[in-house]
Amino acid sequence: MTATLTASSDFLTRLDAIVDDLRETAGHRDRHRQYAREEIDRLREIGFWRLTVPVEHGGHGLDATTLVEAVLRLAAADASLGQIPQNHFMTVERLLLSAPGAQREHWLDVLGRGALFGNAAAEPGERPPGASATSVTRAAAGWSLTGSKVYSTGALLADYVAVQARDLDDVVVTVLVPASADGVTIDDDWDALGQRTTASGRSYYRQVPIAEHDVIVHTADPVATYRISALGQLLHAAIDAGIAIGALDESIDLARRVHAGRGSGAATFTEDTLGLDLVGELHLATLTARRLVESAAAQVSALDDTSTLSETAAAFHEVVAAKVASTRAALRVTNGLFEVGGSSSTRPDLGLDRYWRDARTHTLHDAVRWKPYTLGRWVVTGDLADPWSIAHPFTPTPTAHETSPLP
Repeated sequence: MTATLTASSDFLTRLDAIVDDLRETAGHRDRHRQYAREEIDRLREIGFWRLTVPVEHGGHGLDATTLVEAVLRLAAADASLGQIPQNHFMTVERLLLSAPGAQREHWLDVLGRGALFGNAAAEPGERPPGASATSVTRAAAGWSLTGSKVYSTGALLADYVAVQARDLDDVVVTVLVPASADGVTIDDDWDALGQRTTASGRSYYRQVPIAEHDVIVHTADPVATYRISALGQLLHAAIDAGIAIGALDESIDLARRVHAGRGSGAATFTEDTLGLDLVGELHLATLTARRLVESAAAQVSALDDTSTLSETAAAFHEVVAAKVASTRAALRVTNGLFEVGGSSSTRPDLGLDRYWRDARTHTLHDAVRWKPYTLGRWVVTGDLADPWSIAHPFTPTPTAHETSPLP
């Protein structure tokens, strides 16, 4: 076994002890909307938040394959906690691929000490993805950030908030702001039916002083852009596949205990032919989603500084496929859970409804209905999608390391 595989295996073993405890307490925290503060600190102790940070900066230096496996396990136990790493690691990827030398080194050192990034991208008023009225302007002693955000996932528990804004030249930037900085207010007002403990809420930034190294300019390199977007979408897919895994485990447990369906002529579910067929279908949907997510993670992990646009686009579109499969699996399996358990499984004290509520909430993150079209267009014509709004075409500027044509 290589050193990397050993490090990955050791990390996942330590993670499993936390996941086991998460699974026991997730239902209670969901009902009472209590945040997993202790668990997040335990994740910090095992170096979870620095999982993809290079070893020379104090991280584990592990790749997307291990990260995805970790998120699958977290989301299967608690989809709310499973959501919080998504924006954190996407910001880490942006630093790795976008930030210039000194800025990159500074923030990787901060991450190597265990910092957790929250997120603040979406804005009130149903603005489309990427649109932002939040701005960074010149101030007397540097820069100043002003604006407001909704769905600030993880911000209530974070050390820093990654705020999407626009600078004086209308260029999109990410500003890394201490959550406790003067002028920052984060309201605990997230009240959706699912993912109730993602530590999200509205956040406000009122002339927050910003240093030069806090502002990350989004790269114009299409290869880096696709890689950043691919990791973000891949982690969303891992969350949905994880929810399906958790719901499938509950379904199997119920199937071993409940009675057969009326009309089956059987006494127990294990003798109900159509009931076992149902569980088989749920298993198939979950397994398909998980394997496609894992395959996409392997492709993303294989990308490096020498990867061409064609290679990167292939990995990106496999992530698109994984997102479709995981969305369908999460909704199918969390609904099928109740078909297995029958009416008694809807009792609030069992807390099984959290799987469906979490799946229904999280799968609305973006319009998955556009993704099959995007895949079809790519496999037939080779046209690329805009990585931040995949329903629309994207015409990339060729890069120096693009050497092969698109398929």
